[in-house]
Amino acid sequence: MKEPKSNNNFLSNTTELSKENIYYTISSLSDFLFILNTEGQYIDIQFPRNNNPIDLNPKSLLNKHYNEIKIGDNFNLNLDKYLTKLKETTINQKFEFTISKDIEINHFSAYLSELQSEKGQVLGYVLLAHEISKIKQQEATLNKELEEQKKKISDLEKEVNFYIKQGDVITNQRTKVQKERDQLSVEKTDMEKQKALMEQDLDFIMKQGDKIAEQKHKIKIQHDIVRKQNKKIEDSILYAKRIQSAVLPPNRFIQYLLSEHFIFYQPRDIVSGDFYWTKQVGDKVLIAAADCTGHGVPGALMSMLGITFLNEIVNKTSNIHANEILNELRIHIISSLRQTGSTGESRDGLDIALCIIDFKKQILEYSGANNPLYLIRNNELIETKADRMPIGIHRKAKESFQNNIIKLQKDDLIYIFSDGFVDQFGGPEGRKYLSANFKKLLLDNCSKTLNEQKSIIERSFDEWKDDRKQLDDILVIGFKIAFDKEEVTSKMDYDWADKTILIAEDDESNVLLLRKALEKTHAEIIHAENGKQAVKLFKTNPDIDIILMDIRMPVMDGIEATTQIKHIDEDVPIIVQTAFTMSSEKEKSFKAGCDDYISKPINIKELFATVCKHIEKND
Repeated sequence: MKEPKSNNNFLSNTTELSKENIYYTISSLSDFLFILNTEGQYIDIQFPRNNNPIDLNPKSLLNKHYNEIKIGDNFNLNLDKYLTKLKETTINQKFEFTISKDIEINHFSAYLSELQSEKGQVLGYVLLAHEISKIKQQEATLNKELEEQKKKISDLEKEVNFYIKQGDVITNQRTKVQKERDQLSVEKTDMEKQKALMEQDLDFIMKQGDKIAEQKHKIKIQHDIVRKQNKKIEDSILYAKRIQSAVLPPNRFIQYLLSEHFIFYQPRDIVSGDFYWTKQVGDKVLIAAADCTGHGVPGALMSMLGITFLNEIVNKTSNIHANEILNELRIHIISSLRQTGSTGESRDGLDIALCIIDFKKQILEYSGANNPLYLIRNNELIETKADRMPIGIHRKAKESFQNNIIKLQKDDLIYIFSDGFVDQFGGPEGRKYLSANFKKLLLDNCSKTLNEQKSIIERSFDEWKDDRKQLDDILVIGFKIAFDKEEVTSKMDYDWADKTILIAEDDESNVLLLRKALEKTHAEIIHAENGKQAVKLFKTNPDIDIILMDIRMPVMDGIEATTQIKHIDEDVPIIVQTAFTMSSEKEKSFKAGCDDYISKPINIKELFATVCKHIEKND
């Protein structure tokens, strides 16, 4: 990379007289000078006294925006503020800043003004900086000299008074004393003048110190406010992560549905705009990899919306094709976000790859919104392309998504993913990873186990990214088709003979369902008909390992019961049961302290996987 060249001809648009005035001012009044163009880029830098107080190579600053370079503790902040004010008022601006060198802090006073052509056109901006650290040092020196002179005057006056008191006895000394007094008077006058000058300097320094102290106080207040706000934001995001983790399918549940698989899931921030979703409907297994608009908190909100709508669509109509699910999901997203396609309207939505695996018919239905599907069979990678439109408002929003039918064979490898991996910048040239490299990575390692493939993919991503910032959320799902292992989806081998489970539920049919499902685990089951009874039973049974809490119950609801039980023991896992996936009750439950939730009607495999996740965590 070539070094940026300084635009030394920038002043060619000004007169020779103005250039001379500028550089004369530099040499006489400043320690250094910056000249910026109207875009805020450094185009000339001068150190007339051959002193570089900023401790940076001037060439490294040229043609760079001032926000790209950190100079001092508060230089950029003040420059941005007063440059904006100069542009608005055309009035020259003054401000102060500091530069730290090791443990020493140097203070500077800056003067910011416009650089104009003869016709009055603004060509750029001139910033003169003068170090005022010596003023403080001079203040201390002058105070010391003043005290010494005062002491000298005091000593001399004592001596004069002594001679005066001697009267006629020391008449021969009077002339000498008088001369000394006259001389002292002259010196005193000079000292008083010096004192007056020093007091003026001291007053100036004190005023500057007051301003600095005031600014430091304001900065401290702002820093405290920012720190508190950051703490609140961080707590909120961690709380959001807890909710998002709860709605993602448990790994044990996925393992029952897909025997050999991996999920490489790495959010860019604490929470993610990518999500994975799975569901079992009869002999069919549904699995999806989705990428919502944005990342962090906005993306996470969209992911929660997507998961909720997918559950709602499949629960409402079980016999539905992959493209029909995406069509329904698009309708829900457009409706909930009130998208009309108007100019300037947000284009929020999501990209998704959705598969429906029919183990009985040995076929796979795939439908995709921008996210393709890769199938590796006999060491050959076959790509099934997605429709080039998102789940959301689009010019093709009235067109149906395509339903792709793939006849499966034993040991087929299926991969669905978001675009975070292939769009990551890295490598020696700082380029995107790209789909071609991703395909090669999958093909080169397709003979390895899925767990080994996951490790290789994670390592490849880290090595490619190196020390660069992760640009987007990462999601890659891979699974192998194994028809002879189909029976694994119905096996539930849990032995919780040493565990006690409290079921808080007022619906007798749900209690019977839960008791019947859990009796094969040999766990001890305790039943409470309402929230108040659940709290009472927990107080008298300290050995309860986990609680299944219905939200809506008489006498005391599940939210209040959760709050009271968490006050007794904040570590006991509480899983709420709710049929209202879109209501605020779920959010209230998490605020009350619940650890997870399961939707009604209850899916037995999902129930076992969720309970197992928390019981095994405590073992």
